[in-house]
Amino acid sequence: MIVVAAICGFLYFLSALAVIVRVSKGPSMLDRMVGVDLLTSIILGSVAVISAATGRTDLLPVLVVLAIVGFIGSTTIARFVAHEPTADKRILTKEEVAKILEDERLRDDDDEEVHDPDEAKDQHAG
Repeated sequence: MIVVAAICGFLYFLSALAVIVRVSKGPSMLDRMVGVDLLTSIILGSVAVISAATGRTDLLPVLVVLAIVGFIGSTTIARFVAHEPTADKRILTKEEVAKILEDERLRDDDDEEVHDPDEAKDQHAG
């Protein structure tokens, strides 16, 4: 049983490393959240292997709580991502943010002045 637990632990470790890389490089926020959900599942499986290898039944409530947290987290993320605009689904690079801010600054500079009716009244009164 110890050999099987060691092999499972090693495979969980490798999969956790792959998921951490995916979370750090994910092109969109949804990819990152799926990675975090998968990491929760990996932790859940690791605790299950530890519980089975050591014969500890006191870890079962931990498994239940992890499963509930993973489920609630996934459904919450799915709900909010469904309403997220397409432009917000990925993290922008520094260059993209700089270009967007420059475009907004240019657009603000090009805007015509807004007519102020109070100013017109003051000119006619004086």
